[in-house]
Amino acid sequence: MKLIVKPLIAFIATFILSACVGLNPNFEEPDVSVNSFKLLPGASINPTFEIGLRVLNPNSISLNLKGMSYSASIEGNKVFSGVANQLPIVPAYGEADIKLNVQADLFGGIRLIGDLLKKRDKAVSYTLKVKLDLGTFALPIYITHRGDLSIPSTH
Repeated sequence: MKLIVKPLIAFIATFILSACVGLNPNFEEPDVSVNSFKLLPGASINPTFEIGLRVLNPNSISLNLKGMSYSASIEGNKVFSGVANQLPIVPAYGEADIKLNVQADLFGGIRLIGDLLKKRDKAVSYTLKVKLDLGTFALPIYITHRGDLSIPSTH
């Protein structure tokens, strides 16, 4: 019985300590920004884009990203969404670039084109949502960017 108790206590202590790391009150949310966007060649009716994301880590610990999910919408129309699991480690006080190949949401794109063809007096709103998964014992990090894009008037 004693042989089982010591390893069990060590496991529980390790679990609690690693869970506390994810609850660090000094942990700052990483910043995710789009740094490139290009259309990839293809013959599909549904275009594929390469989107470059830059992840900035303002913390004293590296972010060992296990996975991420992401979505973007313009004027409430989902333009694309996806997941990725081959991600770099973002060093402490460092940054890393991530390239994603995403396919446009066909119906969301059609609705978006219809919305953009209407006469508008205001900027176009966008939302980018990213969830970063740091692994089993850490809570995921949710990042949402909202903003407006000015589209020049054609009249």
